[in-house]
Amino acid sequence: MKKLQSILIHQEYSRRQKVISCIILIVLTALLYWPTLQFGFVLDDNLVISNNKVTQGGADSLKVIWAKTSKTFQATDSDESKISRPLTQTYFVMVYDNILPKEVLAKRYHKGQIILYALLVWCLFLCLEKYFAHLSLGLRCIVIALFIAHPLHVEVVANIKSADELLASICFILSLLVLPQSRATSPQILLRHSLLVGMSFLLIYMGYKAKQNILMLAPINVGILLFGAFKYFSVEHRKTLDRHKWNIGVPSLLSLLGIALYKGSQNDPIIQFYARDFDFYQTTQNTYTVTQNTFLGMSSTLEIFANSLWITFLSFKNLIYPTQLIHQYGAYQIPLTSWQSPKPYIALVLALCLISGMIYLLKRSKPKKSTWIAIGIFVLPLIAYSHIFIPLPDTYADRFLFMAVLGFLLLLAVASNEINLKPTWILATSLLIGVGYTAKSVQRIPAWQSDDTLLIEDFRQSPNNASILARYASNIENDAAKKEQLYLQALAIYPNFFGAHYDLARLYFLQNRYALAYKHFNQAIERKASDDIQHNLELCSYHILHNKSQSAYASKQLEDAIQLLDSARSIFPRDIIDPKYRKMTSDLAKMYFELNAHDTAYMLLIKALEQDKSHLVYAQEGLNMAGNARNSAKAVEFGLYFAPSRADDSTYWADLERLAQGNKILLEQIKLRKSEIFSAR
Repeated sequence: MKKLQSILIHQEYSRRQKVISCIILIVLTALLYWPTLQFGFVLDDNLVISNNKVTQGGADSLKVIWAKTSKTFQATDSDESKISRPLTQTYFVMVYDNILPKEVLAKRYHKGQIILYALLVWCLFLCLEKYFAHLSLGLRCIVIALFIAHPLHVEVVANIKSADELLASICFILSLLVLPQSRATSPQILLRHSLLVGMSFLLIYMGYKAKQNILMLAPINVGILLFGAFKYFSVEHRKTLDRHKWNIGVPSLLSLLGIALYKGSQNDPIIQFYARDFDFYQTTQNTYTVTQNTFLGMSSTLEIFANSLWITFLSFKNLIYPTQLIHQYGAYQIPLTSWQSPKPYIALVLALCLISGMIYLLKRSKPKKSTWIAIGIFVLPLIAYSHIFIPLPDTYADRFLFMAVLGFLLLLAVASNEINLKPTWILATSLLIGVGYTAKSVQRIPAWQSDDTLLIEDFRQSPNNASILARYASNIENDAAKKEQLYLQALAIYPNFFGAHYDLARLYFLQNRYALAYKHFNQAIERKASDDIQHNLELCSYHILHNKSQSAYASKQLEDAIQLLDSARSIFPRDIIDPKYRKMTSDLAKMYFELNAHDTAYMLLIKALEQDKSHLVYAQEGLNMAGNARNSAKAVEFGLYFAPSRADDSTYWADLERLAQGNKILLEQIKLRKSEIFSAR
């Protein structure tokens, strides 16, 4: 036991010990995620790889991918969903092989995910060796092992698309590794340090090209440079700065926050870049109503702050141990809270405790730079994904807390080191947490086998998640009654959910429940206008009026039936040669004729024939009506529409002349029409 405890005592470690420790951590990484090699493409994997022609274009696509205005990361027709992540897409291009079957190709990409995660682990090992050397090797390995096993990371490794998160994180850790530590004592060393600083920010830039959210961690690099700059101050100046650190620090922090939150002419805060790229953010905002732009109906800054505190509290809870794992951007499962609820107060107390604890650590710890780095990695992602900075219903996806997990574990390690926690307690607690994390990860990993398994598992563990309820109904549930119930549950949780309104409307339409379909299509178009929804609204209106017309006709309310059918025909959203449109026109003419409005019926059919000359059923119906009304003039008029197809039928011409007998004008019309047809030949 003493030998086991000795690994947590700081000492000099041999190169062999470090290499073996790193290899063990990498092997643990591979073993944990080895089952993913049998998984296929899931969710956005298809958008970025299997359905993305640019990704499949090989080396020829690289110029397109890296073009300044190119946004080819996802294969989508919707401009608002197109984003640019050229470094990640370049990686996908390099791995892609169009000769391989889809299953083999997916295995290849999943193998790449494990390699990238292992590479990140290796970089973390070196980074902790550089910045947290005051911690024992055993404690550093425990931090990395818990980071590897943390359940929040299952999505990042098991979902191929999340290579963007891994690449961005690798670039960030590498940017920390290349930053110089020592003071430059000569021009040559100063030049070397300058090049390393430039390389560090180049890596941040490359991380940005992998995924934009890497910018949230860039202040850490700036902070390390500031710490390095203090070495060039004299001892007296350092003491002066130390005395005035709060007078300088607090106003500086408030100024930075003011700049970040400042809204310019476009009414968009600078901090939005933390979440997603600018164009995507703007387009997303434009799809929401004014009410949604104030966070699902929150009417005041205080309410926004209350909800932000509570969601940050839930995020922190997930860092410790996630009971529910969510892969959705907009989870929609968190009920709104306010200051009348104890929730924001609970979160505020926790925040004050955390801040007090971090201040205590900063005062107590000697290597303050290391503590600042841990605080930055922990706090910055929580701030960046707060409701204050991302005005979306809820950004609660697992992957958003990927790096925050590392910061939290580092803070625990620093705290245990500073308070001289006994090795027995550290080992026992770490083992308990590690087993819990691994068990949860092992439980979650199979869910990422396919879209269906993911939705089934999400539905099982998140029954109050509106987005998952709606997606489960759309993709898994086949029982129409159950589908309807799930959509209604989703809308009860989140009434402004566009997708649930649209899918429920489609379900009602297929069930011929047109009034309910119209209601939900109307709700959907209020949240996001589109030609498709407008077309469906017109179809619903047509069916509603048509059904009412049939009911009125059955009740012998002929005038009402005519009015309703005429209205249905006028809004019919399809072409005039559509069979439904043709039948409506015929039915309407028959109703007019039945109402003794013969001329109106004839006029309707003649107008229809002028628009749709190939549909001679109109002419036949007009001929029958005229025959029943003994109107020889109209009978001849409708009969002449058949002339091109019956030109050589002598009986046809004889019948027409018989109808026109005694009417010189009609006989002249028949003669002229016959002459026109034969001369055209």
